[in-house]
Amino acid sequence: MSWTSTFKKIFSSKPSSSNSSHTEIGNVDPFCPYCDIELDKMPGRKKKCPSCGKFIYVRTRPSDRQKILIREDQIETIETQWAKLLDNTRKQFPIEQDVFEAEKEELRKKFGCEPSEHDIRWSILNKELLINAQEFKWGLYRNTRLSMGNLLKFESKDLQALDTYLEVCYIDINGPFNCGTRNPDLLKRYPPFDQKWSFIAPAVIGYIVEIIDDYHLSQKQVAQRFVNAAEKIFKSLDLPVAPNHAWETFKVSIYGSQEKYRLNN
Repeated sequence: MSWTSTFKKIFSSKPSSSNSSHTEIGNVDPFCPYCDIELDKMPGRKKKCPSCGKFIYVRTRPSDRQKILIREDQIETIETQWAKLLDNTRKQFPIEQDVFEAEKEELRKKFGCEPSEHDIRWSILNKELLINAQEFKWGLYRNTRLSMGNLLKFESKDLQALDTYLEVCYIDINGPFNCGTRNPDLLKRYPPFDQKWSFIAPAVIGYIVEIIDDYHLSQKQVAQRFVNAAEKIFKSLDLPVAPNHAWETFKVSIYGSQEKYRLNN
């Protein structure tokens, strides 16, 4: 079972966040972007400033998904940022065009409106996850969950990405295997999970440490998130290592690697 290409996948750049020193476009608080007067409340759509009379525009900032107030001359900048993010997403997570369009049409009929890029990609990954589970290909199942975490991280949904990465590590501790069979006799020889295959990928540890540092999460908070993520799949996948026992293994890996990760980045 080879996951080398997945493990070597890294992000070429990290989206800006509220922790960055970079000045982001727009106001996240209810202040007019023209005259800076404080508004009664955060508007939900375009409105005139009661002080200067200019139109205030409401948009979502692509770097951190914050709702912001911008000037009319900043609209093009936001649209350009969204276009760049969309282009980067397609380069980072390529999907065959016919598969993408078919899923888009299916979701359009289901939702009754145009689906987002995220909805389409997430739906495709969910289907891939189901197929891998049905075929007892747990190594590939794990890889798909990692792809989901990468997509969430790329979209700056860091805490959702963290929970997904923690789930991936829990699966790794259990030793996933692409046995590809439900035959009871063959499963005795080739179990779907075997700790001799246990391995936690350094790249995933790096992603986790980065998010822990960015959000100043305590070890207790990380432990709770790990156990919560593990408990969701422990019984359904019939995994051999209980969540609390897996945490004891995982915490050595994560905190033993934390200082090393910081020094190398």
